[in-house]
Amino acid sequence: MKEIIKKISYLRGLCNGYGFDRNTKEGTVLLGILDVLDDITDAILEDGDEDDDEEEYSYAFICPACGQELEVDEDVLNNEEELICPACGNVIPVLNEFAIDDDGE
Repeated sequence: MKEIIKKISYLRGLCNGYGFDRNTKEGTVLLGILDVLDDITDAILEDGDEDDDEEEYSYAFICPACGQELEVDEDVLNNEEELICPACGNVIPVLNEFAIDDDGE
């Protein structure tokens, strides 16, 4: 996204450097297109900010059998009772101390 913003800024600088003015037909069209591109990138960035609120976390574990590091998403930890090490096949129990019991406690 930063690259796109740089390109839009570069094009805006070219328009200013070449003397395109909103008082000319060409200037109105080119600068209008750049305004629309700015609006689009702003909208995309705003949508991206909303997704940041729903950020998922991942956790790292070390297999006690082989020492392999396992990276596990939060969803997996909440839904699985055990992990299997991809390196050695060792079964690692998941102890989720924040899980809600069937009783709702």
